Amino acid sequence: MSPTLRLLQSADADAVSALLPDLGYEATPAQVARRLAGIREWPDQEAFVAELDGAVVGLCHVQGVRMLNSEGYAEIQALVVSAACQGQGIGKRLVAHACEWAFARGYERVRLRSNVVREAAHAFYEHLGFEKSKASHAFELRRR
Repeated sequence: MSPTLRLLQSADADAVSALLPDLGYEATPAQVARRLAGIREWPDQEAFVAELDGAVVGLCHVQGVRMLNSEGYAEIQALVVSAACQGQGIGKRLVAHACEWAFARGYERVRLRSNVVREAAHAFYEHLGFEKSKASHAFELRRR
């Protein structure tokens, strides 16, 4: 059976909270709901889920990045499919949906980032046609 893709709703917070550890992150349902509300307040981004037999089995968050120094790009901020459902084409459908969303909004590039140790994910993205474009370091400053 093929999964249904639909917009992420606040009622999905429990299911998304359960998916996030498969991506290497933890969040309570309340945190997921609060973050989703924040995403909905900003333009040029969307979050959607894959549903199979009534259960949320995948998540994708894509965000447009407008820039002065280039035409910008869309970036897949989160992509996860439950471990039990991997290998069924769900991730491929989520990525394709994110790319369609981006191209429909005028972005000519779709980017994503993947931890250097996630070699299986890298192979998956390359299989979908993504190419490694450049290496960089991530720097952050936390509010004190």
